[in-house]
Amino acid sequence: MKPLKNKVALITGASKGIGKVIALRYAQLGADVVINYVNDSNAADEVVKEIENYKVRAISVKADVSKPSEITRLFEIAMAEFGKIDIVVANAGLELVGIPATAFSEGQFDKLFNTNTKGAFFTMQAAANFVTDNGRIIYIGSSTTGLPNPGYALHGGSKMAALYLVQVLAKELGRKGITVNAILPTATEGAGIHSIVDEQAPIRAIIPTFYPMGRMGTPEDVANVAEFFAGELSGFVSGQQLLVSGGAIA
Repeated sequence: MKPLKNKVALITGASKGIGKVIALRYAQLGADVVINYVNDSNAADEVVKEIENYKVRAISVKADVSKPSEITRLFEIAMAEFGKIDIVVANAGLELVGIPATAFSEGQFDKLFNTNTKGAFFTMQAAANFVTDNGRIIYIGSSTTGLPNPGYALHGGSKMAALYLVQVLAKELGRKGITVNAILPTATEGAGIHSIVDEQAPIRAIIPTFYPMGRMGTPEDVANVAEFFAGELSGFVSGQQLLVSGGAIA
């Protein structure tokens, strides 16, 4: 029997990158899936079609997570369609790096924090209100929160607050058997600003010295951990932050 059969998973930012691969993994494991997107409806619809190949149900829902009213609507549509939500992955996020702390603008700050911080907070709040007992809430953060680097003030800073919420929710929801955990991926080839990494990409030069395993992370690496956190084996693991970096820590 597939371990997520009869489960319903809602994943924000799931039309591409890490979110897409997690959605496909959950579908392979038997879950019905809600694909959230904000811009690319064609990409979201393609993910739905791929998921349906696994003989499970899927829908795509447009919602901007920087707007709490749209998050509420996303969850209400999911509930109307499936009747319950067992797993929520707060994955939607924006990346903006390479800007010194002395140079970012108010507009850039608002753009990142509205999605990465406000969006994550209200997504996890909605998850706490809607997810079934013994459900799972998973936040996709960033390894930059534990590895401050020049040019990453906005990106890393916008991902920090949600990690605190993960730990608070783990305590508030524990009595319901709900686990709340965070995954902190390293630079991930095939996602975000690293969606295309050719041989001339600057990150190629640091891979041999920075990554002990000699490669960047992949969306599949993150999906492996998301599979663990969604399943029964992690039933007594909550309030944790798992770094997915292949041993790269400094």
